[in-house]
Amino acid sequence: MKPWRKLLGIAVTVGLVAGAVACKAPQADSDQRMTITSIDFLYSDIPPKDGKGIEMINKRFNVDYQRDFGVYTEYKEKLATRMASGDIPDIIGFESQMDRSNYVEWAEQGAFLPLNEYIDDYPTFKKVPQEVWNAVTVDGKIYAIPKYFPEHYLNTPVIRKDWLDQLGLEMPTNYEELKEVALAFTEEDPDGNGKDDTYGLVMAEHLWPHYNFGAYWDPNAWYHQNERDQVIPGVITEQQKDTIGMMRELYKKGAINRDFVLINPNEANAREFYAGKAGIIVRGPVEMREANMEALQKIHPEAELAPIPPFKAPDGSRGYTAGSGYYMMNALSAELKDEPDKVRKILEIIDFGRRFYPWEERTPENEAFDWLYGYEGKGYKMADDRPIVTDSDKGLAPYHYMPDNKMWAPSNEANHYWKTYQNEAYKELAKQLEKMHQQTQHYTNPIHQVYSKTEAQKGLEITWELLDRQAEMITGDRPLSDWDQIVKKYLSDGGQQIIDEVNREMKKKKIQGGWK
Repeated sequence: MKPWRKLLGIAVTVGLVAGAVACKAPQADSDQRMTITSIDFLYSDIPPKDGKGIEMINKRFNVDYQRDFGVYTEYKEKLATRMASGDIPDIIGFESQMDRSNYVEWAEQGAFLPLNEYIDDYPTFKKVPQEVWNAVTVDGKIYAIPKYFPEHYLNTPVIRKDWLDQLGLEMPTNYEELKEVALAFTEEDPDGNGKDDTYGLVMAEHLWPHYNFGAYWDPNAWYHQNERDQVIPGVITEQQKDTIGMMRELYKKGAINRDFVLINPNEANAREFYAGKAGIIVRGPVEMREANMEALQKIHPEAELAPIPPFKAPDGSRGYTAGSGYYMMNALSAELKDEPDKVRKILEIIDFGRRFYPWEERTPENEAFDWLYGYEGKGYKMADDRPIVTDSDKGLAPYHYMPDNKMWAPSNEANHYWKTYQNEAYKELAKQLEKMHQQTQHYTNPIHQVYSKTEAQKGLEITWELLDRQAEMITGDRPLSDWDQIVKKYLSDGGQQIIDEVNREMKKKKIQGGWK
């Protein structure tokens, strides 16, 4: 058994018990038909292993492509078992957050192929920002190709613009104005039905959706520093304490749903905001469910949503926190180190699947795009000048099987997500969200670029516990004067160790947060 496999087996056992580019990327030199194996996860609608899309990939790239999917809820254990068995696929898919500890540990043990020398050879890889490469780099080596996810357009507060207009109110520009608006939505009958049945902000368990109006107040942003000049998470800062104090006032006056600590975000969405009860929520132009807006319009046909621009912070900054810039990633097995032709074949396929096509090129006339989506009338259909791909469980398009089918846009602004919507109200909201984010700066959150073992092991647990204690302050079940006590417990439960590890890695990698 190779050393890394022995180490990996031990680690896993313990864990289980506890626009189209013509593409001048280099092609594989060999004409020999190669077998390529892959494992990844989907949330639902698993395509058949022998679908038409697989057949098309095999023919185009002269491969025998064997794609194994797992359902997300079971995938982490399935992958760990597969890795421990020594039956390592050529391509290994990871969820970027929940699987990150395994990714880093297995990379350190030598399970994956370093990819640094290949990056500059493929057009879509060269579009990846350095901060995203930092996130998948272990000891100076790139071991994974990240899948695109927009850095911007995330976690943006959205307001019922029609309610503002009904009450003659302006868009809030600071927290005091936000409080006034939330109270007005609660007390002044913004929907005009003569009933006391509306309120300001919809919330759910673990303080979802973390209302913040800029990185300065973001509980997830590592923006502020402690007395030791260490960068710290926003959830333990005085700025978060001030926000909790404001929420406490709003809750007392009924401007926040009374049972928020007991409901999950999906329930809060459907039962509260899209049932016409609340006036403020957090949305983004990516993957908004049109059925939600349609449900709201049945109750309030005149409903109009608009984004709330970021507030100007006391330090002069103004802008929301950027996301990580990726979600999910693909690593290649270290067993491929002596098969450079196969490596290039795999990277050729990955690069092809993630090429960006502007909307005007997502048509049957674009041969590459038409092929990727399984040909018009078979794998997809055109409706309102946009392609609608068939359900993935039919397996009719190569798109469903590609190791990476996330188009790597040349910029966040190139996506034009508003074109994905048919509902006019959502289309307009998406347009406004995209325009607003194009006109504001975004804070690059350093936490996305470094790895803390303690954070991976217990960060979510202790953060949720802290948020739940903060929720008790909002509901009045705990005094705000307990702030220092609950922060001290967070730090002693592993928070300080996370801060130490994060700052050590930031210094080692020469990483810092910043605006762009």
